[in-house]
Amino acid sequence: MAEQTLQLVLPDNLTETLVSYVVDFNGQQRHVAGMRHRMGLNALSGPVAHKIAAPGAEPRLRRELEVARYLGPRGGELLSKCLGYNFSEVPHSVVVTYRGRPLADLARDGTNWPLDHMLRMKIITDLLQALELLRVSSIVHGRIGLDTLHWDGNTLQLTDFGQAALSGRYSDDRPAHHGDDIDAAGRVIYHVYTGQPPPGDPAELRRQIEQVQDVELRDLLLRRDLVTGMDVDYVFAEERDRRPTSRVLLDRLDEQPHGVQWHQVVAADRSVRQEFWSLRERQRDFRAAYASWVRRRPTSRPSRPSRPQRSWGTPTESGPPPRQPPGPPRRPAPKRPAASAGKLALLLLVGVAFVALAVITLLGVL
Repeated sequence: MAEQTLQLVLPDNLTETLVSYVVDFNGQQRHVAGMRHRMGLNALSGPVAHKIAAPGAEPRLRRELEVARYLGPRGGELLSKCLGYNFSEVPHSVVVTYRGRPLADLARDGTNWPLDHMLRMKIITDLLQALELLRVSSIVHGRIGLDTLHWDGNTLQLTDFGQAALSGRYSDDRPAHHGDDIDAAGRVIYHVYTGQPPPGDPAELRRQIEQVQDVELRDLLLRRDLVTGMDVDYVFAEERDRRPTSRVLLDRLDEQPHGVQWHQVVAADRSVRQEFWSLRERQRDFRAAYASWVRRRPTSRPSRPSRPQRSWGTPTESGPPPRQPPGPPRRPAPKRPAASAGKLALLLLVGVAFVALAVITLLGVL
């Protein structure tokens, strides 16, 4: 199959705008669990697979998209991630990173199986590091096996997150636990290390591990107390809480987590958890203080006595007169000089005399 242009939506594109994604398909196809995988190569992202869902398989494609958005770049090369999707057309499809061949193909081939010791330990280490990235991100894969693990000769890749649990429960509402992935990874480790699939009977599997000649494999899957002879932990323990974590298994291999990404994930997870518990503590203190204030608050408010109405300038019977309303200060009137009584009388006589003289003069003329 030649080059083909796909109309996809990028996972980080919140506007869900279709973009052209060119894939050079090489003709390989796989049919797995209601999905048809078309293998190809993209110039920007490298080897990819175009997953086309049969009816009823769309929820698994959407879960792969959710996991890719949740992880972002933290998964690195150990975890496959969704590069684009198209749910508006039928059939629904996604494009995911895909490298190498499934370990199941290598096991069925049998030509170079089991692999040499260095390759086996590299596969086991990469698997545990991928599980540790999922553990600190609170993700449970749920379907780890030879079919979901791809090997390109250098690095392992964990694929197919359609059944993964993000919130502690699988899609069918079963509770999810990191121990589920540990049990499945232990079976892969046994198969890769010994070249034979593990027995299905738990008692026979336990006997095989106890009698295995390779001490490194036995100590990895089963750790016992040398004094009491009791199990410290067992990868295939019936109780999931009694299974070791991927961190413990990595410590037994004396391997550091993959690159700096693991430290970034742990630091981000620790800071988020600390901030969460800090907010919870502040919320708890606020609720306690509020509850204490509610208990001290009186049940009914006492009625207030009515206050007498005041009128400006009128004093009340019991108290000083009210203050005048505020206003601009008045300017004092200028003082006038007071006239004496004698001067007023003199002026009055002069006036009367002047009037009498005028009357007499008028009568003489007539």
